[in-house]
Amino acid sequence: MAKIDIRRAIAPKSDQLNADDLLAGPHTIRINGVREGSAEQPVHVFFDGDNGRPWKPSKTALRCLVAIWGDDPDRWVGMSLTIYTDPNVRFGKDVVGGIRVSAMEGLSQPRTLSLTTTRGKRAPTTIQPLKVEAKKGPADQWKERLFGVAEGGKGISVADAWAKVPDTIRDELGAGIYDQLIALEAAAKDYRENDPNAAVDALNESLG
Repeated sequence: MAKIDIRRAIAPKSDQLNADDLLAGPHTIRINGVREGSAEQPVHVFFDGDNGRPWKPSKTALRCLVAIWGDDPDRWVGMSLTIYTDPNVRFGKDVVGGIRVSAMEGLSQPRTLSLTTTRGKRAPTTIQPLKVEAKKGPADQWKERLFGVAEGGKGISVADAWAKVPDTIRDELGAGIYDQLIALEAAAKDYRENDPNAAVDALNESLG
């Protein structure tokens, strides 16, 4: 007798990823596209294996992405993050549960952000570094080193580090990675040298 796919059996019927989809545990996704949505759900994040059901992140989750990856969603494509169900998320007075972010690619150490969770209230949220598994060769090792440079504190800029990358490795990493690294570097610089939550504060103001 064939084994029953319990996850498929309990999956809610919807046109988007829901908190109930993650009841079995956290899920790591690799982003392959970002599109504009509606006024209520302004960003639709598509990922490998989404079956046409994108993740429509909440404002809190969006603030995490912007604070760490920058505010250009084109630079998020190809990046991975881990999401999970937080049963304590509120909608108005009701506790309904929601999707939160726990780890993101592009970090070499945890980063704590002060995020608006409900109107007028903030809470610290710590995002852990995400190490993508199955590193296979020199290009993956270069990518990890470059992410570390982008995060700062190594005494070298992304531009300087990129100049040392062999042409064959650059070709394997792809044309878009340099712009991703520059976005990571800018977001990390804002966090490190200015107000650590300056980017988040700006997003809080724009999103309400």
